[in-house]
Amino acid sequence: MLKIYSYYFEELVFKFPFGANEGADNPPWNENEDFSPLSPRVAIAVSRLALFDMLRAYPYAEPKFHSCALKKVNDSDCSWWYYDVEWMVYPPECGDRSSISVPVMLNGRVPPFEVFKYEDRFSAWRE
Repeated sequence: MLKIYSYYFEELVFKFPFGANEGADNPPWNENEDFSPLSPRVAIAVSRLALFDMLRAYPYAEPKFHSCALKKVNDSDCSWWYYDVEWMVYPPECGDRSSISVPVMLNGRVPPFEVFKYEDRFSAWRE
């Protein structure tokens, strides 16, 4: 199982644990194929909606797309791909920005995530 962590300033920690049970290996993508089963544009659109859900209880200005990387997970139990979509988020009361990464599996879904207050962030790394 892969665990991805993303932060919103010193307010929140998002934990995305996912693997085969969440559909990370379906659809499979053969490395000999030219194109992924999910287009980057769809991954970006899906991640944007998830980002709005992730931050629904916190004030923020309109997120700005920053990057979309296709990443491969390799370990003894799996070999699958996901998009790591990064957004720049500007809280309205602060001139600084925060980047938030949102993983999108090739099935077009964002894995379920857990939210931790920054002061409770150490519990995000516990099993």
